[in-house]
Amino acid sequence: MQLATLAVKKAVSMGATEAEAYVQKARTIRGEFSEAIENFRTVESIGMNLRVALGKKTAMYSTSILDEGEISKAAAKAVKIAKVAPEDPHWKHMNKKFGKASAEGYYDSALENLDYQEVVETLVSAINRMKSYDARVRPTRGFVTTYVSNVSIANSYNDSTERRETGIGAWMRTKAEDNGMKGTGTEHQQARFWKEINFDDLAVKAAEKAVKFLKAKPISSGKMSVIIRNQIFANILGVILSGPINADWVQKGRSPLSNKLGNQIASENINIVDDGIMHGGWRTKPFDDEGYPTQRTLVIEKGILKNYLYNMYTALKDNVKSTGNAQRPYYWMTPEPQPNNLIMKPGEASPEDIIHDTKTGIYIEDTIGEWLSNPVSGNLNATVTHGYLVKNGELAEPIKGVIISGNFYELLQKGIETIGNDLRNSMHNYAPTVKLAPLTIAGK
Repeated sequence: MQLATLAVKKAVSMGATEAEAYVQKARTIRGEFSEAIENFRTVESIGMNLRVALGKKTAMYSTSILDEGEISKAAAKAVKIAKVAPEDPHWKHMNKKFGKASAEGYYDSALENLDYQEVVETLVSAINRMKSYDARVRPTRGFVTTYVSNVSIANSYNDSTERRETGIGAWMRTKAEDNGMKGTGTEHQQARFWKEINFDDLAVKAAEKAVKFLKAKPISSGKMSVIIRNQIFANILGVILSGPINADWVQKGRSPLSNKLGNQIASENINIVDDGIMHGGWRTKPFDDEGYPTQRTLVIEKGILKNYLYNMYTALKDNVKSTGNAQRPYYWMTPEPQPNNLIMKPGEASPEDIIHDTKTGIYIEDTIGEWLSNPVSGNLNATVTHGYLVKNGELAEPIKGVIISGNFYELLQKGIETIGNDLRNSMHNYAPTVKLAPLTIAGK
């Protein structure tokens, strides 16, 4: 905080009319493994982003060398860049007043004080569980990453704020081989607390999946009901919707949801929120990366588009309040409006009930390629790597190598038939299992 405050004072003394310093100090522990732990490393970093304004001219300068001399250089360079920058007619001001929401569950002291030996023992146990599950199975790749982050923000309006947060992500893949047949299994989880992740459970599920899919094969093309597992639909939700509900996309005319506030864009059973204060959310925090309090924002309520997501700049441009969605993926980046925790609200049906009520269809366990879907057109494409045929309400033979396609916005309007009760996250995106109206399946 002292460094952030010093940077702001230096920038103002050099002629800036406004200044804001964002300092992030982080420690990351990462362990990677296959059939044994291959590497284990700890990285500590610190960096500052200094944002200044001279009237309607703005500029940023970042540095990872934080001492008084470097701070002075950073302030001088930021102001110098701003002086020759073109005016932004939409610029009004930075966040003038910081605040904190009542967010909880974003810091774990156990994770910060984690003993390296405990991490090693945990990974060794997971590796052994994969190996011992079945003689045909071996772990092929995996990692665990933990982080502790300190963020300090100060500005020229004599305000400052700090937060400390933690997180952990685990990912593991196995491979099974038997008489020329090959199957793979992948599991992953992200959480805020060390004890939230059961590594042995992830290991067993990955191994089990590899064995079950040894005999998986493509099916014939056709049109059929599609059930998508919660974590996979969470991925799709984030890929397609994160950009279009971003106020910057809307203001630049890039969003297909521009000028649709108050319109029915989905069926009445669709409710989507962005919740920056949910307990233990992957992006839960008391304030965003401009120091503005986070909040719970209705995005779609009973199918009606209610809000876009704003940072300070886009909010002032539209003459509304920020929704506390300024995000800096890295300290040197501009704070852009992005979802905190994007959540599709669960329904009442269990995944088992959804399957039981499906006479013919497919159940999707895992996909690849959904990240190539087009959020502007809504064109959804994904290749099913792990799935099952559903016959008479039961999971039948395993399938793979088929492609599903459809239009996400049309699915929102009339294509989501059933919403499950099993909310799960993939990073900061949360969704339940869903059953879609018949989609085109491209198979063999």
